[in-house]
Amino acid sequence: MKKAIYALMLAALLFQACGKENNDSPADKWEIPSYSAGEKQGNISYQLLIYSFADSDGDGIGDFNGIKSKLDYLDALGVSAIWLSPAHPADSYHGYDVQDYSAVNPKYGTEADFKALLDAAHAKDIKIYMDYVLNHTGKGNVWFAAAKKGEINKEFGWFHISANPSADIAAGKFPMLTSYNSGEWHDVTVGDIGYEGRLHFKVDFSGSVKTLTVTTSEAAAQQPNTDTSVNMFLWVGEPGKAVRMYKTGTDIYEITLDFSSPWGVLVRSSDTSWDNGTKWGAPKGANVLSFGTPLALSTDDAHDILFGSPSQMKFQGAFGSWMPDLNYGAVSTASSSGAFEAIAETADKWIGMGVDGFRLDAVKHIYSNERGSENPAFLKLWYDRCNETFRKTHSSDIYMVGEVWMDASAVAPYYKGLPANFEFDFWERLKWVLNQRTGCYFAKDLMSYRTKYAAVRADAIPATKLTNHDETRAATILGKDLAKLKQAAAFLMTAEGQPYIYQGEELGYWGKDGDDGGRDELVRTPIVWDKASSAAVGDLSGNVDATLVTDEISVEKQKASSSSLLRTYFEWTKARNSCPALAGGKMSAHQKYNDSNTLVSSVAAWYMTASDGSKALVLHNVGSNEVSLDLSGDKLDKQLVSLGSVSVDGSTVKLGASSSVVYVQ
Repeated sequence: MKKAIYALMLAALLFQACGKENNDSPADKWEIPSYSAGEKQGNISYQLLIYSFADSDGDGIGDFNGIKSKLDYLDALGVSAIWLSPAHPADSYHGYDVQDYSAVNPKYGTEADFKALLDAAHAKDIKIYMDYVLNHTGKGNVWFAAAKKGEINKEFGWFHISANPSADIAAGKFPMLTSYNSGEWHDVTVGDIGYEGRLHFKVDFSGSVKTLTVTTSEAAAQQPNTDTSVNMFLWVGEPGKAVRMYKTGTDIYEITLDFSSPWGVLVRSSDTSWDNGTKWGAPKGANVLSFGTPLALSTDDAHDILFGSPSQMKFQGAFGSWMPDLNYGAVSTASSSGAFEAIAETADKWIGMGVDGFRLDAVKHIYSNERGSENPAFLKLWYDRCNETFRKTHSSDIYMVGEVWMDASAVAPYYKGLPANFEFDFWERLKWVLNQRTGCYFAKDLMSYRTKYAAVRADAIPATKLTNHDETRAATILGKDLAKLKQAAAFLMTAEGQPYIYQGEELGYWGKDGDDGGRDELVRTPIVWDKASSAAVGDLSGNVDATLVTDEISVEKQKASSSSLLRTYFEWTKARNSCPALAGGKMSAHQKYNDSNTLVSSVAAWYMTASDGSKALVLHNVGSNEVSLDLSGDKLDKQLVSLGSVSVDGSTVKLGASSSVVYVQ
C-alpha cells in the first residue's frame, strides 16, 4: 500500500513539473503547428543525441530510422535544422572518440539509412548538421592504430608522439603546443591496448593487496553470473558493460569470457557506482598487465588496466588517454598536413551525400593557445576547404558552428574563422535574470556581445541556447520551476541570434552533469515519446533517472496538456517562424524600459527590427509580481504571442508574474 501511495504522489509531482493540470478538458481544440515550404524562417535548430532520441528496431539504442520517424514532430516544433551527435563508429557511447570518420556507427544503421534520413529531412525543409571532432580522435581510431606502430607509417606524424615530449616541445617540434603539461601525455602501448580472444579473469580480494590475474584459456566461455548477491564485476570498456563474476572462494571471483575490446578493463564492486572504493584499476604507468602475472589493484589511482607491452613513447591527449590529439603542425601549413587532408576527405564524403553543415567540437583546444590567433586561422582553413566542396553543388555557403566554451569577449575572435559560434554567455546571463528576477540589463548585455562579434565579422551568427549535452540541465538550475522554464523558452525565441533547442529541453528534462556532482548520462536522457518502455536507454549503461523516464511526462502527454512546457515551445517557435522581425531581426533597446530604468527592474524589453524595416516589441516580466507599463509610444493592437497574464488598457500593458508578450509594430 505504501508503495502504491508513493507512486501516485510521484506521478502527481511529475504532472506538476511538466505543467499538467487537472483542468485540461476535451474542449481544448489546439492543433499541433504545421508549416508549408519556406515558412520556417526562424533558423531554429535542434540538438539531437542519435543514441537516445528514438529507437526504431527495439534494441534500446536510438538510430537513423528512429530520427526519420520523428521528423513530423521536429517539423511541428518549427525546426529548420538538426545537429546530430557524432554519427561515426566510436570507442564510447557518446561518439566523441571517433574510430573512423569515413563510416557511420553500425549501431545507428547503415549508410543507406543515413542517406534516407537526409532525404526525408530535406523534404521537410530540415537541414542536417554533423558533429565533427577536429581536436582529437578515439584511442581505437584506425589512424592511431597505425601511428602506434611507429614512424614507418605516415599516420605517426598525425599525432603528437614522442619519447621526450618536453624536449621536443621546447625545440619547436610540435608547434601546436605552447608548453609541456605532463598530465596530457600518456604511454603508447605497442599494438592494441585491448585484446580479442578467450581469457580467464581471477580477482583476489583475500589479502591486503587486491590483484587481478588474466590468462589465455581454452575452457568454455561463461555467460555473466545472474546471482545478484555477488557484487564483483569486470567493466569492459567497449562495448561498455559490467560483467558479473562468479564467486569461487572467500573473496575470490572468476570468469572465462570471449573477450573483444579495443579497451582494457576495470574491476568494480558495484555496477552502478564509480566512486573510489567501488572502482579498482592500476596506477598510471603500471597498468599494463602480463598474462599469468597478478596485477596489483588500486582504488585511489584506478587507471584502465591495459593489455600489451609498454613502450618508450608517449602521446599527447588533452582530454585523457582515451582521446589522442591530432597534429596539424604549424597553422601556416596546416591545410597541407596529412591529418588535415585525411579528415577533410571524410568531410567531403558526407557533404557529397547531402549533409548541410557541421558543428565543430572543442575548437578552442585544437591549438593549445586558446586565446591566440592560431585556432581562428585554422578554422578558416577548415571552413574554406569544406565550403569549396559544398559550393560545387550548392549556390549558398556551407553552415558551420563552433563550440567555443568561453565568454563573449574570448569568443569574438573565433568569428575570423567561422560564421557562427555558440554563445554560452546567453545562458549565463539568462539564468541569472530568471533566478534573480532582474531583467532590465539583459538586452544591453546581449547587444554588447553582438557589438564585439560585429567588430570581427559583420554577418556574425550568435548561436543562442540554454544548455547542451555537457551542462547541468536548465530545469535543474531553475529549480524545476515551470513558469521560469516557459519564460526561458520565450527569451530564447525572441532574442537576436539563431537558437538551438537541446533534446528534452522542450519537455522540462532535468539532471546534473558529471562536473556538477551528477553523471553526464543524466543530462542525455532519452526522449519518452509515449511509453517509457520504448525509450532508447540501451547505450546509457543504466545511468538513467527513472523518475524522469516516465509515461507521465512523455511527448504525447505534454501534447495533450494545454499548460505543458512543450505547448509553450510549439507556440513560441511558431511565433518566431511567422514574424520576420523575430526570425532574423536586430535587437535595440526600448526607449523607456531599459538598463537605466531600474525602478521596473524585473522587465526585459527590446525591439527586434528586420532588414525590411518590420519591427516587433518584446516584453518579459521576470518578477514575482504584476507590473504596469506605460507604452504610449508603442503599438499594442497586434499581439503576436503571449505567456502568462497579459492585459491592455489603452497605452498601458499589465504583465503578470513570469509573463511575456510580443507586439508587432
